[in-house]
Amino acid sequence: MSLSDSRHVQFNSNSVNLRPARVTSLLLRLLSLPGLLSTLAAFPLARADEIAAFNTTIQPYLQQYCIECHNQQQAKGELNLARFQNPQDIISNFRRWQAVIEFVEGGEMPPAESRQPSLEESRDLVNAVRTILISEARKNAGDPGLVLPRRLTNTEYDLSVQQLTGIDIRPTHDFPPDPAAGEGFNNTGEALSMSPSLVKKYLAAAQRVSDHLVLRTTGLSFAPFPVTSWNDRRTLAEDSVIRFYQQHKVHLPGYIEAAWRYRTAAADQSDLTPAQFAQANKLSPHYFQRLHTFLSSLAQQPGCPPDFLQAWAGIPAVSTAAPAPPELATFIRLVDRWQRDLHGPEGQLIKPNAGNWPIGHLADRARIAAHRNKYSGDHFRPTAFLRTSPVTPAQQPSGTEEQSLWIRIQPAFASAGSPVIIRNPVFSKHDQLPRNADEAAKHEVQSLRAVLQSAVTPELTTLPFGQNIAGEAPEGSFILAGTALIRIPLSSELRTTLAGKRLLLTAELSGPAADQNPMLVQCEISTSEPDSNSAQLLASAAASAVQQLQPFAAAFCNVFPNRFFYVDSGRGLSAGFHLVEGFFRDDRPLVQLVLTDAEQRELDTLWSELDFITESTETLFRGFVWFERSEREVLHDPRFDFLRSEDPELIQPAMLERFEKLYLDKLGIKRRDDTLEAEQPDERYRIVHGFFTAVRQGLLRQSTLMDVAAEQGLQDLLQLAEKAWRHPLTQPQQEALTGLYQRLRNEGQKPEQALRGVLTGILMSPEFSYLYFPANAGQQPEPLSGWSLASRLSFFLWSSLPDEHLLEAARDGSLTTDTQLRQQLQRMLADPRISSFAREFFGQWLRFRDFPERDPIDAAAFTWYDAELRLAMAEEPVRVFTQLLQQDRPLTELLNGDTTMLNERLARHYGGILEQRFQQARSAHAQQAVTGSGAAAPADVQTWLPVEGLREAGRGGIFGMAVVLAKNSAGDRTSPVKRGFWSVHHLLGQHFPPPPADVPELPKSEAGSDRTIRELLVAHVAAPQCAMCHRHFDSLGLALEGFDATGRARTHDLAGRPIDNTAVLPDGSTAAGIPGLADYVAAKRRDDFLETLCRRFLGYALGRSVQLSDQPLLDDMKTALEQNNFRPTVLFEKVILSPQFRLRGQN
Repeated sequence: MSLSDSRHVQFNSNSVNLRPARVTSLLLRLLSLPGLLSTLAAFPLARADEIAAFNTTIQPYLQQYCIECHNQQQAKGELNLARFQNPQDIISNFRRWQAVIEFVEGGEMPPAESRQPSLEESRDLVNAVRTILISEARKNAGDPGLVLPRRLTNTEYDLSVQQLTGIDIRPTHDFPPDPAAGEGFNNTGEALSMSPSLVKKYLAAAQRVSDHLVLRTTGLSFAPFPVTSWNDRRTLAEDSVIRFYQQHKVHLPGYIEAAWRYRTAAADQSDLTPAQFAQANKLSPHYFQRLHTFLSSLAQQPGCPPDFLQAWAGIPAVSTAAPAPPELATFIRLVDRWQRDLHGPEGQLIKPNAGNWPIGHLADRARIAAHRNKYSGDHFRPTAFLRTSPVTPAQQPSGTEEQSLWIRIQPAFASAGSPVIIRNPVFSKHDQLPRNADEAAKHEVQSLRAVLQSAVTPELTTLPFGQNIAGEAPEGSFILAGTALIRIPLSSELRTTLAGKRLLLTAELSGPAADQNPMLVQCEISTSEPDSNSAQLLASAAASAVQQLQPFAAAFCNVFPNRFFYVDSGRGLSAGFHLVEGFFRDDRPLVQLVLTDAEQRELDTLWSELDFITESTETLFRGFVWFERSEREVLHDPRFDFLRSEDPELIQPAMLERFEKLYLDKLGIKRRDDTLEAEQPDERYRIVHGFFTAVRQGLLRQSTLMDVAAEQGLQDLLQLAEKAWRHPLTQPQQEALTGLYQRLRNEGQKPEQALRGVLTGILMSPEFSYLYFPANAGQQPEPLSGWSLASRLSFFLWSSLPDEHLLEAARDGSLTTDTQLRQQLQRMLADPRISSFAREFFGQWLRFRDFPERDPIDAAAFTWYDAELRLAMAEEPVRVFTQLLQQDRPLTELLNGDTTMLNERLARHYGGILEQRFQQARSAHAQQAVTGSGAAAPADVQTWLPVEGLREAGRGGIFGMAVVLAKNSAGDRTSPVKRGFWSVHHLLGQHFPPPPADVPELPKSEAGSDRTIRELLVAHVAAPQCAMCHRHFDSLGLALEGFDATGRARTHDLAGRPIDNTAVLPDGSTAAGIPGLADYVAAKRRDDFLETLCRRFLGYALGRSVQLSDQPLLDDMKTALEQNNFRPTVLFEKVILSPQFRLRGQN
């Protein structure tokens, strides 16, 4: 439309049925036409002409047709037109006048019952207002406007903290919601004030972030949780070590199977080395090579038991895809038995009893840790204590026998064998033999002989109770010899009698050659014959068979340690003594046999961090002093009264020396003169002196590391301040921060505490918590500095701090060039952080951003509606819009796009063809992950995938998204009014006066109503003053009736009535459901959508209200979209290259 066309605009002052085809403001359409400003030269108006136009055209029109209802006393629709006295009043309130013109042009005002202007009068009014506004827009085009300094929004603060720390702390979770202003967004200075109560919350938030700061040996770091206690420190550092152990855990059956498969592959002339084979199977090449070498050389290994060699050699070869044969499982069980027999019992590593001596316990731990992969026959014993699992009561009718007691003996190590005495076998509810008659009564002890006698079983005569072999078998015991397997079935009656009891016994070698003939003994209760590999060994270390075994045993233990590392299930890496905090490293086999050099260094670093973060040496030593003074008697001597665990001087060298000397004296260890040397060093001296020496070394190491770490931590914090403040630190700023650190240290705070205090100051500074651009000294707008431009760009696109790429471009000055801005834009759009723009801009514009916190759904009315679904609904548009931006697809897809993003939960909610296609997409995604044909990760329930077919499913674009349908519902029923108003007002930008205060409410539930929502609406808007607005949007909402309050497709309402989703739209056309509505908006209301999009987009980008001087830029933005297939990239470029974005005006 040209300016001459505007002279023939058809007005209708009293008919609502003869509006122009496109319901929009004439003024907005005229001001947004491409090339409009180029025609302004034909209409040069001086200020005097504007005043004349106001006095002769505008004011008379208002007085004659408007002031009667819109005056200071009445102000219908909250509009007082009497206050506009000159052209400047119109310019200052141009938004209000855009709405006025819209209603005049559309025949809405004056209302039909009022006196009506002629067509010429209304046209003259529009032209006069237009002339004033266009003149003003031309005069100030490109004005950057007033952008007030403002605090960061809650989202910006949280994301900035996350970028600084790498941790999603969300410190503003208890802040009040940010208010909106400007174009409806919360990133404007008009909205974001700072009250005294909010300052307190900012301080608490800064301190909360600081609680995550942890000083490591390498400098500053941040923990994923607040570290405010020693237990927090322990959890942080210990978990890292334990996680490393779990990641490098050796699953022996898997390694043994891999060694067997490699043997098979080598036989098939595979050219892979053991190391290559291990890497291909994600095993440790280091350990696999050692295992392969050991197993492949068994025939040459001196002392190798024949049964072990035969078991390995006898595993048959199978094809690669075939399952492993049972012989492999048998060999694995054999390895497990040999591990148990050759290493012997481990002993108790965690001793919680108060009588434990910490120094001696640490020495025991060190001895055990040093011998995990070493063989020693010292543990061999000719006796063993055995216990079975408890008897379980019978579940089937009496007489059935499901469980049996099994007793087995057989020679070990190919020896001739010896008789075995089974001493006093008893059933007991305890797991240890009774020490006296009281314990026997308490645990309801019954001898095996008595049980068998009472049951009158044939096994009583089988077992030689009390039969004397060389006088060794008392009455309740019996002797077995050679190889024997005895089965005693347990009848239902016996199982009922013995339910919950175990069989306890002691087995002992007997006979003159017992010390030379090892035996295996086994006692179990089970439903089938137990595997002999679980039998226990009875042997003397002096037995020749044991001696001959030593070369094999040493080689075996070096490949199969009793543990690769030790982590207690209850106390983790604890040193393991009563109430004393400390750690003990027990991982020698893992380090020596499994890890690469790089992995060893990584593990060493983790342990170093654990010791450093927890101050483990000092913590253990202070705990030791407390324990010795409170739980043991050594320090009860008055000579130790000077010792207090909380004394700061406790860890000083002089105090340590005095303590050690007295401790040695108390133990009766004679020292040489007044030194720490013993006259006759014995084991106790070596243990005690070694303990104190380790404490001194640990304290010195901690102090040395702390000096380096503190200095590095301060430097790291200064670098963090530059990132937080978005510019290089000035000399005064750097001195202020280092001065604050030093002052806190001088006040007695430890380095980490002082660093936390400085970080709190950094976050409390307006340099971080506020976004502002330094003012110009002159009268004219000036370009923003590179640093300011970096901040403006990053908070616009990412709602967060500039990253290093932006800061580097600011540093070298290139960011102010068009080329660099375009390059940075493309990079930032491709970054995952652009999802923040999708969430913040689209979410606030289209009113779904606060859905997770403020959804209107009555969950009690919809049993399937839960928190998981609510979050998925809110996430869908963010995912869709993020993908749209990154793929630079047309923005008009918001209206009628056919593709969305779904996860499993939302797909299930949508159901039908969309759920089917999601499952197909997930299957394809999983296949892609398996075959490696792309970067796909395995799909899980949280995986989001693109799914096509929205229109086929009755949806399309933003209209069909569950979050939009639900957000604009009313509890447990739909709301065509809210849905339609959202469509016309928020999406298309059409404005309406506020509703009267006495509007009657619609029923809260459609289930209890005798009329459909469509019928209720007809009555609801029957009054002309209601219909004037409702006729613009109710019909759009009715087209969405095919979806319930949660956005789920439906064919009937809650009362069981069929749904009618057809609608007669404002232009008289008919639409059926969302596809019809989307087509209508895309075809006939596209200009309204684009104009609203551009206005909202610019307001969000600039962080202020759109002003009259922005109109030429808005025109350019809309034209660029139309000429470039509505791609979002051109919209971003138009804005970031504009003077409004790149300049800073005066305050």
